[in-house]
Amino acid sequence: MAELVWPGKYRDGVRVEVPRSRAPLRVEEAFGGSGSAGAWRNRLVHGDAPGVLGSLLPELEGQVSLVYVDPPFDTGGDFDFQASIPGAPDKAPRVPLRAYRDARGLDAWIAWFAEVATALRDLLAAGGGLYVHLDAHAAHYAKVVLDEVFGAGAFQREIVWRIGWVSGYKARSRGWIRNHDTLLFYAKGGRPATFHKEFVPYPSGYLRRDGKPPKGEGVPVDDVWNGHPLDRLDSIQIVSFSGEKVGYPTQKNEALLARILRASSNPGDLVLDAFVGSGTTAVVAEKLGRRWVACDASPLAIHTARKRLLSLAKPSPFVVERVDGEGSRDASATSRGKQSLKVRVRVEGNRATIDLVSFALAARAMSAVPVATRESVTHWSQWIDGYCIDWDHREGLLNVGSRVWRPRGQTRLPLEAAHAYAVPGRYVALVKAYDVLGGSTTKALRVDVQAP
Repeated sequence: MAELVWPGKYRDGVRVEVPRSRAPLRVEEAFGGSGSAGAWRNRLVHGDAPGVLGSLLPELEGQVSLVYVDPPFDTGGDFDFQASIPGAPDKAPRVPLRAYRDARGLDAWIAWFAEVATALRDLLAAGGGLYVHLDAHAAHYAKVVLDEVFGAGAFQREIVWRIGWVSGYKARSRGWIRNHDTLLFYAKGGRPATFHKEFVPYPSGYLRRDGKPPKGEGVPVDDVWNGHPLDRLDSIQIVSFSGEKVGYPTQKNEALLARILRASSNPGDLVLDAFVGSGTTAVVAEKLGRRWVACDASPLAIHTARKRLLSLAKPSPFVVERVDGEGSRDASATSRGKQSLKVRVRVEGNRATIDLVSFALAARAMSAVPVATRESVTHWSQWIDGYCIDWDHREGLLNVGSRVWRPRGQTRLPLEAAHAYAVPGRYVALVKAYDVLGGSTTKALRVDVQAP
């Protein structure tokens, strides 16, 4: 079998063992659930993939049913998150924030990808499915690496996803116009443990070639997606009025992930995405009843994924973790400097009510906001996506008791939350507000609770 060789793969003619990065994971936030021993909670982890995957191995080795990854493609470019201000006029410019830089260089990318692929193989259960989403920058190199890590017999299909129509700026390109991504589908051990064939429903009045009505479930989905008039699966980037768009670069459609999860997993299975970006995999897993683990090295990805999850009506219990040494999200580039959050508490017997009084971004964060957008803000609450309250805060973990999140498409954010304490006493309530630029600000309050 052909072999791909990169600097550092061999030393003195001997194959160097793929490194196993491992760093402790720290739980920072817990949403829902009792936290009782053995109770599963989904996991959103801030950290680079090799370190996170290595940290998950002792607990989850051989337990993941399905992996979908959309890693950086080594494009050499920078990708910006386009933050919007709720209630700002449609013409107000969005706020560009650096989400991630994709410029490792090919040799470094291949070595890094080999480490990621090895960890994913070890996390997958026997017969577990792996979908690697790439484009022409790296797909051919990744195929050779995956054949080596998983074995050539594990390869199942190359899926070509036609990302949309050809028009406008794309149509003026010199040469053949790029209009597809590639998904490499593997099964650990060579045979998928789970695969549910997908069909596109027949349209009204559909007839077979012989003029007779069809008898099957629909038109079977082949390995060219969005290549048939009945199979509309355009990229979210070209669907002008998609309600899913959150401003994160490279965001993928929920329909795309739903197809993969329905085909290659069952309800209750564990799904992993090591480059979750805007959070689509976690959101779709929630909607389809799968358990999930999702990580990303970008703090803006964690912010966006958390926001989407908390916007769901009843998300399953989940925790937000980070790799020690990765840096707290509060220290992100958009959050450095002093931000001002003012809150107050009112106590009547055993019932406490916390009000948000005011909020102001740090000067450095505010400087990233275009003047026209800044001037369109009429109330300070427009800078906040939502907030959470730990009514009995202890140590470092934010154990969320109340979450208040602005419903999508609405300007108004409720500015108070209440809680009834079961036992009188002195408590510490911690308020954590998440701003629209991806930062967060906390404020602790003392709450003296009397008998009801």
